[in-house]
Amino acid sequence: MPVTALYALERRIDVYAAVDVDPSSDRFRTARLASYDDGDTWAPLWVENEVGVFRSSVAGAMTGDSLDTFLVGRGMDNGIYLGRLAEYFDVRTAGWGRIGSGVFEGRPAICVHGTSTTRWTDQGGQATSYAGVGVRVFGRGTDDRFWWASSSNGADSWDMAWDAIGSGTFSSSPAATTSADGSLVAVFGRGRDDRMWWAFSHNGASSWDMAWDAIGSGTFTSAPAACCSADGRRIHVFGRGGDNRIWWATTSRGTDGWDMAWEPIGEGVFTAQPAACCSWDGRVIHVFGRGTDNRIWQARSNDFGASWNVAWRKISDRCFVDTDL
Repeated sequence: MPVTALYALERRIDVYAAVDVDPSSDRFRTARLASYDDGDTWAPLWVENEVGVFRSSVAGAMTGDSLDTFLVGRGMDNGIYLGRLAEYFDVRTAGWGRIGSGVFEGRPAICVHGTSTTRWTDQGGQATSYAGVGVRVFGRGTDDRFWWASSSNGADSWDMAWDAIGSGTFSSSPAATTSADGSLVAVFGRGRDDRMWWAFSHNGASSWDMAWDAIGSGTFTSAPAACCSADGRRIHVFGRGGDNRIWWATTSRGTDGWDMAWEPIGEGVFTAQPAACCSWDGRVIHVFGRGTDNRIWQARSNDFGASWNVAWRKISDRCFVDTDL
């Protein structure tokens, strides 16, 4: 049961996890838990989406003003579906729409840049424009390559769905992150050699500067998680190692090389891929994983990962399904 973590303005953190609907057939809904003080404390209750049913957990991303949340999951027909929350508290009733006709395995990934614009109408209501809100969604196809779809209007329509990123093949679901202006797009996956590989673009994925290159020599047992600073210079990548600890790599130089790859975060051991998010400057980093007790545990650094002032503590007593989808 991978989780998804989103870092919002005003120190809010949203964590999404898969909720078991039918244990016999891998049918999941998604539920959200929020912190409003940078992960020091957490709301008492998870809020479940009552609409979507998936074969995977969901991935998520926010617009720059943190008002709009985009979630993607693999549906029961193995297509990728997107839900858009105009306000973060819309999670209970958010609907879902299919992206193109592709068929996929595992969990998709998503990154978003830009902000929506809301105005009052002559009739006294509100109208929201998503013009300029870039949405990029990634999935592992049945050929084990990573494919992607793109929208420039907040998923009102799709400019392209689907195109392959290079010829690399993978044994995990993808992870993705983007700079605030959308120019840097970075995608990560566990290769068939169990190392973490990445591709990146500096022109908003109009073309790929590199696809694919290995990050260090570490080997992993999970899909990656990734996040980056608003300027795209600080990039953090995470994965579960062969010892079931969470390991990470980081750079402060954008795509010019890795400052460190790889080091473990604390002594906790986990049963699924991690999730991660960071502040706009990349200084505050949050990492989440499902422990051997099936609860979600949190690590946090306030200094770019130089030290971890939390590693690890549980965010809730709720237990989650034992799946790596």
